[in-house]
This record gives sequence, C-alpha cells and structure tokens, in this order.
Amino acid sequence: MTTPPVVDGGRGRRTVWGPPPWLWLIVVLLAAQAPTGLFASHRRAAAVVREWQEVGGGGRLTVGVLTLVQSLPLAVALAAALVLLSPRVRMRLVERWNGLMAPDDPRVAPDTAVVYAEMQRFLTARAPGTVLRVSNQVQQLARVYPGGRRTARVGVFVPMVTLWDEDRDAARAALLHELGHLRAGEQHVCGLGSPFVALVVLWPYLLLAFGVVPVALLFLDGNPTAPLMGAQAVLVLLAVPKLLLVVVGALWSAELAADRYAGQAAGRQTLRRGFDRVERGAPGGLARLYHPPVRLRRWFAAEPDRWARQVLLVLWWPAAVLVEALLDLLGGALALRLLGGEWDGWDAAWGAALRLAHDQLAAGPLWWGVLVALVGWPLVARRWPRGWGWHGGERGGLPRGAYATGALLPVVLLCLGLLPGPAGPGTVSDGPAPSATPSAGPGDLPSPCPSRSAPAPPSPPTDLPSFEAPPPSGAAPAPERERAFRTVRVRTVTPLSGTPPGTARDLADRLGRARWRLAADGTLTADLDAVPALRTTSVGGATRLLYGERTGTTEVSATTTWVWARLHTPEGRPPELHLVRAATLATRAVVACRASASTTTSAARLVLELGAP
Repeated sequence: MTTPPVVDGGRGRRTVWGPPPWLWLIVVLLAAQAPTGLFASHRRAAAVVREWQEVGGGGRLTVGVLTLVQSLPLAVALAAALVLLSPRVRMRLVERWNGLMAPDDPRVAPDTAVVYAEMQRFLTARAPGTVLRVSNQVQQLARVYPGGRRTARVGVFVPMVTLWDEDRDAARAALLHELGHLRAGEQHVCGLGSPFVALVVLWPYLLLAFGVVPVALLFLDGNPTAPLMGAQAVLVLLAVPKLLLVVVGALWSAELAADRYAGQAAGRQTLRRGFDRVERGAPGGLARLYHPPVRLRRWFAAEPDRWARQVLLVLWWPAAVLVEALLDLLGGALALRLLGGEWDGWDAAWGAALRLAHDQLAAGPLWWGVLVALVGWPLVARRWPRGWGWHGGERGGLPRGAYATGALLPVVLLCLGLLPGPAGPGTVSDGPAPSATPSAGPGDLPSPCPSRSAPAPPSPPTDLPSFEAPPPSGAAPAPERERAFRTVRVRTVTPLSGTPPGTARDLADRLGRARWRLAADGTLTADLDAVPALRTTSVGGATRLLYGERTGTTEVSATTTWVWARLHTPEGRPPELHLVRAATLATRAVVACRASASTTTSAARLVLELGAP
C-alpha cells in the first residue's frame, strides 16, 4: 500500500504552531518553587516525628498529614527533574517494565518483524533518528518515550500489528500522533515513564491517604483541635484533586494537539478510524485519565477548522487552571465556615474567600506564567522542535486570530486582579497590620495575608504536681563514674490535665523500654525522644531533683516538652524515678488569609522502677 499524501495545514505566516506545551510550563513553575520547598521539607522532616509522639489520636495524624501534603508538589517536581536529567535511565526502566525490545530481536516472529520494519521506515522518513521498540503486551497501541536528550523512541504493542494489517492508514495516523508529541519535546514530560502520568494513575490512593483517612480519624477521635484542624483538613482534602486537575488539563491539551497534527498529516477520516480502534481496546478506570475520552477527541478532530474549537484548544489548560482557582475559592469558604467566629454564616465566609481570591489573583505566579507562555510561544514555536531533533514540517498550526482570542482569558483575569478588591464585612486579618517602615507612603500596599510563621513556644502548664526538694545534706559530690539504668517496670501512670488515658498509656509503654544514663555532671538522659536531657537542680543524700525541656518547631506548630523528675537511688533497694511530664502543641495555621491558633496539652505522672542495664 502506498503512503497517503501529506496534508500540510499548518504552514504559513497566519498560523501559530499549536498551543504552548503546557507540561513544560508546569515543570518550570514547580522547579521555581523547589528550592524553598526543599528547605522547608527538611525542617518538617526533623520535627514531624517528634510531633507524632507528642499528640494523640486523629489530631496527631492530621498534623503529620498537614506537614507531609505540603511536600506533594515538591515530590512531583523532583520526579520530573530526575526523568529530565536522566532520559537514558528512564529509557532503560521503561523498556524493562514494558518488555520493549528491538524489532530484530530473536523473540520476534519473522512475519511480525517484517511489519515492524515497515513501521521503522515510516518513522525514519518523517522523524530521522526516531527508534522503534516493540512489545508483546496488549494494553495499548503505541507510546513515545525519550531515547536521549535529543532523541526519542516509539514503543508499539501487539494491537498495533493487527491495526497495521487491517487498516494501515489508521495505524500510520497513530504513529503520527506519537510524532506530534515528539515535535513538542513532550516525550520528556509525558508518555511511558512520565511522573505526571504516574501522578494521574496514583491519585486515588494519594487522596485516600492524604485526605479521606486523616479527616475521618480527626472527627471520630473528638480531638480538641478539631475546629482548627478540620478547616486545614478541608484544604488538604482538595490539595490532591487540585494538583491532579492542572496536570490532567496539560496532558489532555498535549493529546489534543498531537491529534490535530496527526489529522492534518494523515487526514481526518483516517484519524477517526484510528479512534475507533482506540475506543474498542482502551481499558476503563481512573488510570486512563491521562488520555482524553475518545468521544472528546473525535469531536475535536471532526471539524478542526471550526473557530470555536480552535479557541477551545488554546484555552483548554488555562480553563483547567481557572477551575483549580475556583476549587481554591470553594475550599477557602468552607474552611472559614468551619472556623466559625465572624464567618459563622455562609455569606461572610464566601465574601472573605472571594476577597482573598481577588488579592491572590495578581500576586501569584501562575496566571503571569500562563500569559508569558501564550505571548512568547509564537516567537519560539518554529525553533522549539529543533531542540528535540525534529525536522518533520510545521503541521498542526492554529490561526493567529483564534490563538489571540484564547490569550485574552489571562489578560482579563489579571486585569480583574489589579482592580480594587470587593469591600464588605468580615475582612480577613490577623489584627492591625504593622507598617513595613516607620513612614509608609501612600503608595505602599499592606500584605493581604498574615505571615505563615510558626507560633511562639508555649508556656508550661500551671496545674501540675511538683516534687519537694530533698532535705539538705551539705554539698553532695558528683558521681565518680557514670551510672546506667534501664526501666524494669512502670509502677504507676496517672493522666493529668485532662489527658486521655490512652495517651498516658502510650507514654508509659515507651518509657517502659527506656535506658537511662546518669553522667558525672548530674545530667540524666534517655535513649528516646519522649524525654529531654534532665539536669540536676538539687541533691540531698540519695535523692536528686532534675528538670529539662525541649522545643521543636515547624512552619505551622511549636511543641514544647517539660519534665520534672525525682531520682531516688537508696542502697540495697531498686532505684526509683518519679516523672511529671507535660507536652503542649501550639498550632498556628493561616486558613483563607486568617491566622487561627490552637493548643493541646498532654501530661502524666509516672513512677518507674529502674535496674541494671
């Protein structure tokens, strides 16, 4: 069968070479946030384990999730950086996972090898340097992936062989679709082994782990931090779908643009026949979200020259970003409503959330990045593919009028953000805003939100029992040598300050396995984080009093642990260690531009019997 004529529908001065490669913009935006996110994640990791031990129940789990979920965009950015910096490593892993091999591999049947040789000649004629790899799997037709920085590979699967025999033109259209990705350099950000595709596949599990389970445990536990944590949990529950929406929108835009290129190169009717085969063989489930529904793809390909569809192709990803902003608005209003107070009614909560959205519209980098990409893409579009080794023509273009119309959306939204914000009751604040300088000029604008700084270290509880100082017996010499102990058993454990019995028992279980070291300078230390280093404050005979405290902070919390202790080491009897331990978690969260604080204290009194290690 002869090769069908190539239709060049994108050449000319009055066209723009398709929509911008939005996946690359996502990579740039995530990379810009990575340095600060990496530093913040390091600080969170150092403190989250300590907080996990200090607070019980659902509040404890929610604090941990609130800390970890902030690292989700950073994790996606690091994964994208790894696959971008090591394309050949990704290539080897992809080929191992998918069973991809060379067409002349001995495991390939001779008659099938002839078909693969024809496919390779077709690819080479249109994109020299593109390598074909084949697999005996049956899940899909063909997918692109990187072979190096400027080279790409196309993996084809068993259904492609059948399609090649039954409808060769439709099979060629499927290969042209993959070459449409290569033209945009998208083999590095989508296709086989893409971290963005992996996010789409894994998102139900991420939503369950980071959203549903912590929120459910929080309210079932009845933790006193529930009002504050519930508001934060709403934002956590929306964090994964919001990130997913932006990624899926970019992936769908890339697929629709590749369809447009394939349709102009192979013909619309041929492309539609290829969609029929994709629709029959596509598996269901949420894992297929990284491709648009076949019905939508067929609708775009049916009349690609319709002006409205051309504008929609340009606007597809910006529209997804706009929906993500509306989810932010919904989450902010719901979080404020849960906090109550001056936002006890829905009208006040919606008004405050709307004012916050207006303040953040022009201040954030996202819409400015969209506008820069739309304005700059026509200037670099014809040079961009050459960076990926593409020399296959300029099909798939869009009329400049339709492209410019699509670019009006970020312009309009940014203009709205620069206008004065809506006024009304319920303005969000954190008290009077201090001036940035002693004499602020009339043009200075106050920050619309309070800073996301950690709370001040909490003060110790005042209603705890204390130990009487031992009778004075003169200056007691320090021990001549170090002494070591271990906890033989926990004699008694008594919850204090309204601490749940389960929390006190957890502490007793940890201390029941502790080992202790009394240094020559009178410092008593344990081999677990539940007890800070205790320093001797007074000594009388075989009894000494000790005290220690420790504070750890994250971006949203400060946790202080205090321990008062009495160590009695009489001759001929087992040593005893009496402890009064208190821990207070102070949380300060900025929810919808409102700073809210909460404190939770757990305290217990324990008597430990010590023995030789």
